[in-house]
Amino acid sequence: MDGTVTLLKTSPVHVGDQVDESTVYFYRLFWTFPPCIEVFIHCKPLVSIDETHLCGKYGGTLLLAIAQDGNLNILPIVFALVEGENAEHNDIKAAVEAPDSGWLPLHAYRAFCIRHVAADFTLNFKGQDAR
Repeated sequence: MDGTVTLLKTSPVHVGDQVDESTVYFYRLFWTFPPCIEVFIHCKPLVSIDETHLCGKYGGTLLLAIAQDGNLNILPIVFALVEGENAEHNDIKAAVEAPDSGWLPLHAYRAFCIRHVAADFTLNFKGQDAR
């Protein structure tokens, strides 16, 4: 689709201590489509990010940022295929919290999804007293 924005990141292949510069493998992919960008201006000022783990031969994680319009329609904004959860995703938090990002209060707030908090709580606290 004309105007689609993509960013493909690859990583070099390591053979022992040597790097094979002639061969790379898939590392991450980010993409969005023009309609997703155009409709975002009409959305409520709330962006949610969720993930789903991919099964099969290659695995990985699909990340999705979504927004909601005034008619309560949920609209995708941007997609990403990544290797999985890791500390590098804290780069997103650091970028959002940078003083010149425009994503600081009063323009933006960071919050946790109560469904994920409840699921993590249930996994980490097994006893009935904790629940």
